[in-house]
Amino acid sequence: MEQIMRIAAAATAIMVTAGVTAGCLDPLAEDKPGASSHLLPAGTPVPDAIGNPDLRVQITLNDGLDDAAFTMSGGVVPRGMGMSAGVPVRFWSFGPVTRAPSPIYVFLERTEAGLSPIDHPALLDAIPGDSGYSPLHGINQVVVTDAYAGELITTMEALADAIDLGLVEEPLPLKRFVDSPVVLPSTKLDIGGVDLQALPETMYAHGYTVQAFRFGGANGIQPTGTLVLPVSQVSFLREVQKGAYDASQPIFQATIPTMPPAMVTTYTPVSVVVNVDLAPLVLAANITQDSDLFLRGPTGEITGTTAAVANFQITSSLLLLQLQFQDGMP
Repeated sequence: MEQIMRIAAAATAIMVTAGVTAGCLDPLAEDKPGASSHLLPAGTPVPDAIGNPDLRVQITLNDGLDDAAFTMSGGVVPRGMGMSAGVPVRFWSFGPVTRAPSPIYVFLERTEAGLSPIDHPALLDAIPGDSGYSPLHGINQVVVTDAYAGELITTMEALADAIDLGLVEEPLPLKRFVDSPVVLPSTKLDIGGVDLQALPETMYAHGYTVQAFRFGGANGIQPTGTLVLPVSQVSFLREVQKGAYDASQPIFQATIPTMPPAMVTTYTPVSVVVNVDLAPLVLAANITQDSDLFLRGPTGEITGTTAAVANFQITSSLLLLQLQFQDGMP
């Protein structure tokens, strides 16, 4: 347990400040253990989490999806339609979220060409409903050594043992995050086109296989140098004498990134909801971008409004609204 806590500490400590390096994960004893009951031999079948009734219910209740819309769509996560930078954009909603990412561990090997992914699913230390779970994950790199022989690392205890046995190097936090929500294995993602749907990929957590989407490709892996993730704003509009703010046609401050970021975050799906009351005679259909509503300073803060806005309120609501970067792709 102490080793697992040290792994978690190393995964988060480097995100507190950009200049802090990961702590060394010392073994629990000077002599390395000779075996592990947590590591599984290569080829061992790993049970699916949905075979555990409690975990199936836990994931179902906490995956962030709108159950009614999900059921009506036949188990497909639907795409919404919004506006960003003057053009229509598609997005997926995974409900309320916090700014604190949870770790994901990806496994690689050293080759003559550099580090290369191995055929081992990523490892999560939390699933929906667990304390500390987030669909936004801080990426940790785990490099296998020459002693590694295909063992399956399906739990945090197994990762700690693999470090002690010298099968892997200590995890290295990459100061980057990815949007990768865990869902039920039957879940599909509407990605556009005729019957184009994406399936989630297999990962490990708690000794089980779980399924999760990874959004944005290379552009979706974004840098972060702090413990909390950056946010953007999304505006829900209300015309004069209308009863509610319209969450079905959001106006995004965020825009689709055009290339993988280097050091500066260029995209975040964490959206702070801004409720906007439009001025008289202003139609929501004529608002196509954030600049139709707000004047912003160099760091993105609202410094004023346009004539289209009568009133606005920045709420405390944080939603995970993932823009689709490319039609036909998650």
